Amino acid sequence: MRTKGSAALYLVATGALVVGFLPWATDARATSPRPINVAFTIRLEDQFLATLRYLPVAFVPATTTATTTTTTTTLPSTSATTTTTSTTTTTLAATSSSTTTTTLPSASTTSGTTALVRGTFLWRFPTLPAVLRAQWQVGTDNVILQGALMRFQSVEGLNTTGFMNAATWQALEHAVAQQELNPDTYNVVVVNKLLPETLMLYQNGRVTLTTLVNTGVAEAPTVDGVYPVYLRFTSTTMSGIMPDGMPYHDTGIPWVSYFNGGDALHGFIRASYGWPQSLGCVEMPFTHAATLWPHTPIGTLVVVQ
Repeated sequence: MRTKGSAALYLVATGALVVGFLPWATDARATSPRPINVAFTIRLEDQFLATLRYLPVAFVPATTTATTTTTTTTLPSTSATTTTTSTTTTTLAATSSSTTTTTLPSASTTSGTTALVRGTFLWRFPTLPAVLRAQWQVGTDNVILQGALMRFQSVEGLNTTGFMNAATWQALEHAVAQQELNPDTYNVVVVNKLLPETLMLYQNGRVTLTTLVNTGVAEAPTVDGVYPVYLRFTSTTMSGIMPDGMPYHDTGIPWVSYFNGGDALHGFIRASYGWPQSLGCVEMPFTHAATLWPHTPIGTLVVVQ
C-alpha cells in the first residue's frame, strides 16, 4: 500500500516502505506550473540546456552572415572557429545522425551566446525509445526539460526542484557564457515490463547495461511513464505493511534511486528476476544495482513501459 502525508512521503520499495520527509513529491512537481519569477522563456531554456548538452537534442544555430573588420567566433566543442577580415559565415554542424529536426520560427538573431537565436534542434541519440522522444517539444514544459534542469541544478549545487528561479537562471547564463558543458554522459534508464522484465541503461544513446528486473505486483504496479530521478541513497532501511497486512522491516536496501513517488531503482535479493514481485519498485541483483547507481544521478530519466 502507498500512503502519502502532507509532512512525510512514505516511499514504497520492494518488500518494504521507507518513511522520510521530502520537500516535494514527484506528482506535485509534474502538475505544478513553473514559476515565472525571472526574465526567461522556456524556448531560451531549451537553447541553453541543449547547448550545454543536458538535453538529448542539440541546438544548431542558423547560418549567419555578418560583415566585420576582424571576427573570432568560438562555439561549443561541436563547432568550428573561424577568423576572417571581411565576411564571416559561421555554421554549427549537426551532432546527430537522426533525421528528426525541429525548425524554429523566426526569432531575433544575436552574436551573443546568452540570448535567443534562430536555429534548429536535432536529436543527438536516435536510438532512444520513441516514447521518450515524444515527450519533448520546443518551447514547452515537459519531463525531459525538467530532468535536464534538475541535472544542471545538481551539478551547480543548487536545489534540484526542476523549476526555474533566479539563482538557476543566473547559473545557466554563466554556464553558457563560459561554455561549461555537462560533465557527464546523457543517461536514460528504460524499464520494459514485457516478460521477462528487463532494464537497459543508455549512455549517450548506447546501451551499456542490460539486466533482468522485477516490477510491481498487481496491488502496487510500477506505473508506465517517464520520470526524473529525484532522490538517491547508497543504502537505506525500508519498513511498513505488505498488501496482505503483514509488517516488514528490511535493512540495508542498496543502491536506491527514487523516480516516481515511492518507486525506486534498487538492489534486492530474490530467487529469480524478470517478473512482477515488488511493491512498485524496480528490483535487480545487487551487482547490477551497484553498476547502475553511479549512472542515475539526480535528473536522470527513467522510462517505464
